[in-house]
Amino acid sequence: MRICRLAIVFILAVGCALPASAQELELCSSMQPCPAPRPVTVGVESTQPIVWRGRTYFAGDIASDVGFFTLDETASGERLGVVRRPLMGRLAGSADGRLVSFTLNETLTVPAEVSQRAAALGASQLLYVRQFSINGMSVTGVQTIRLSASLPNAARSLREGQAVTASGLIVRRVALRFDDGAAVASVGRGARLRALAAIRYDRAGLLEAVWEVATPATTRGQPVFRRLDTVRQYLGGGQEASLQSPVLPTDEAGLYLLRLRLLQPSLESDSIELRYQVSGKPTAPAFVPVLPVNSPRAGTALDAATEFRWRPAAGTRAYQLELYDQPPSAAESATSSEPGTVPAEMTATPTTGILLQGNTDRTRLSPTVLHRLLPGRIYYWRVSAVNAEGAIVAASPIQSIRTEE
Repeated sequence: MRICRLAIVFILAVGCALPASAQELELCSSMQPCPAPRPVTVGVESTQPIVWRGRTYFAGDIASDVGFFTLDETASGERLGVVRRPLMGRLAGSADGRLVSFTLNETLTVPAEVSQRAAALGASQLLYVRQFSINGMSVTGVQTIRLSASLPNAARSLREGQAVTASGLIVRRVALRFDDGAAVASVGRGARLRALAAIRYDRAGLLEAVWEVATPATTRGQPVFRRLDTVRQYLGGGQEASLQSPVLPTDEAGLYLLRLRLLQPSLESDSIELRYQVSGKPTAPAFVPVLPVNSPRAGTALDAATEFRWRPAAGTRAYQLELYDQPPSAAESATSSEPGTVPAEMTATPTTGILLQGNTDRTRLSPTVLHRLLPGRIYYWRVSAVNAEGAIVAASPIQSIRTEE
């Protein structure tokens, strides 16, 4: 079975695809297969080369801001880790209408905790996903990395009622941390939060435990814990394993207590606790400095000759010109206390846009991007600056522009 596979989606609007365009851009296809990544050992950091191979008619810059690890490449799939390292290349295009081959090389590090979390969820393989952009179009590439479950530190989940043949497990130590590595957490109401349990053990066997939480309703006095999730996991012949908690409740302001209570085998202290505080206000979005733009001016009609120009921002690896068909809003309703700043993230997905290299300070819209815009309509645009880690470091205010009739 070919390990390297691809889901290609050309986005004309949020959630819309154009299958007919698939012939214009291929990535890791049967005609241009990508080499299969080497398997990784669960619980061991691994660095290896990743090769993205494809074919296209188009000329221009192809780029990807970030990559991420998941078990499900759909948009709703949970991310086990993020690689905030842009990947870029320049494509020569085709002068005679034939598909031209291209290759993008990447050195990928799979952290030990990522493979541990995947194994803890019962997975035998890990997906590494990147979304590439060229001339305003998007294509999603997926690399499948096998997990070496036959080596130490491998773990697999057991179905309810499944028998276990080995039962000599001895747990030496359990340490709880939140998913950012901190021992305590303070988040806004509605924030997404998880915890990880690092387990040191000897021999092999079945681990049974319960994730439990006490909410602010009881932590003001005698805490009353309720069950969040039951863990029933077989730990192989290694010495360390990692368990991930379910998403923790953050809907009520106040103090929460989280614990992992061991049922089998026993431990001298059979419950290990973490505490986290939820504030009464939702988590505020990040604000970044304003990126000044020089053109186009307000009231300018948008056409192929319209030039977008901005003042370069220090530390920028790439610029993203984004166009929206509705006025976008910040990820959360909040007002920055610092003058000269704007929200970094928007709730809406751009209708279209262009990704440009960091040494660029101007651009015009390509025919492909212009083709996606309806005539005689108002659109909203901004330019954001992205650093080498994939974080937005500056952004221009949202401005409007009207396409020609």
